Amino acid sequence: MEQELLIQRLRKQLLVERIIFGVVVLVAAIAWSVGHFSNSKSLILVDGSPVVCVSTARDAHDILDTIKSRAGGSSRDVSFKQDVRIERAPGNTTTVSRHKAFRTVAGLVSPVAPRWAIIVDGKPAVAVPSEEMAGAVLEAARLRFGKLVPNLAEAPQFKENVTVEIAGVDPAIYKKTVEEAVEFLFSQSSQTSKEGVHIVKNGELAGSIASKSGLKLAELAALNPGVNLNRLQIGDKLRIKTTAQSKKLTVVVRDMKERTETIPAPVQSVSSTSLFQGKTYLISPGQPGKRKIIVESIYENGRLVGSDTVDEQVLKTPVPRRIAVGIKARR
Repeated sequence: MEQELLIQRLRKQLLVERIIFGVVVLVAAIAWSVGHFSNSKSLILVDGSPVVCVSTARDAHDILDTIKSRAGGSSRDVSFKQDVRIERAPGNTTTVSRHKAFRTVAGLVSPVAPRWAIIVDGKPAVAVPSEEMAGAVLEAARLRFGKLVPNLAEAPQFKENVTVEIAGVDPAIYKKTVEEAVEFLFSQSSQTSKEGVHIVKNGELAGSIASKSGLKLAELAALNPGVNLNRLQIGDKLRIKTTAQSKKLTVVVRDMKERTETIPAPVQSVSSTSLFQGKTYLISPGQPGKRKIIVESIYENGRLVGSDTVDEQVLKTPVPRRIAVGIKARR
C-alpha cells in the first residue's frame, strides 16, 4: 500500500516538473520570437498595401503611436480610418529613416478618436467632450437664428436629420467649448461635387465649357474619354462635374407677420347706348377695401428662402368702380 502511494507521488512530481519545464520553454520561445521580431525589419501596411519599411517593429509601433498622439488623444483611444498593420519584412527589403517613414505614413492615414459627436445626415459634423455639451450646442444653434425674427411661428428646426452619439471622428472637428463648436458649424462649409451633363451650344469651345464648370481642360477630358474636345458639334453631350458649398447644419426658422393691405376697387363696365364707341363715363368712383393677412416667412441660417400667406381676413369689402362704355355707332 505504501509502495503504491509512493509511486503516485512520484508520478505527480514528474508531471509537475514536466509542466514547469514546458512553461519555461514556452516563455523562452515567446521572449526569443518577440525580441527577434522587434529587432527585425518591419513593414507598415495601409489597407493591405506596404508603404514603408523601417529597421525594427519597435520603430513601426513608435511611428504609429506618434501619429495618434499628435492627433490629440491617447494612442489607446485613437484608431485609424484605414486598416493599418505591421508585418515582418523580407530580409532584402530596403529600409527608410524614421523621419521619412513618419511623413509617408502620416500623409496616408486618417486618425479617428471616439467622441460625442453631432451627426448630421449620417456624418459627424462636430465633436465635443460630452453628450450634455452636444445638446447645448444644438440649443445654441437654434437660438443663433431664432432670435433674429420677432414672431416665431414655431421653435427653430433642423433641415437635416440630426442625432448625438459616440463616433470615431477626425480630431480636427473636436471642439472643447459650446462657443467653438457653434462657430465651427456655421463658419465653414464643406464642398460637394455633383456630376451632370452639358449640351454643347453654338459657339462653345471645350475651354469655355471647362471654365464655366470650374474644371481644368485636362479634367474635362478625363471625364469624357474617347471624345475629341477639339471637334465638338452643337448638341454633343459632355459629362461635367460641378463643386458647390454644402452647409454642415441648416436651422429653419418660420416667422409670422401680420399686416393690413388695401384691396383695390374692382371695375364694373356698363354698356351705354347714349355714348359713342370709344367713349367712357364714370358712373361712381367706388371705394377700396381693406384686408388683414398673415404671412409666414421661411429663413434658412438667417437667409430668406420663401414666404406664403397663411391667413386672410377681409375687414372692408371694396365697392366696385362703375364705368359706362359707349356702344353707339358713329355715322
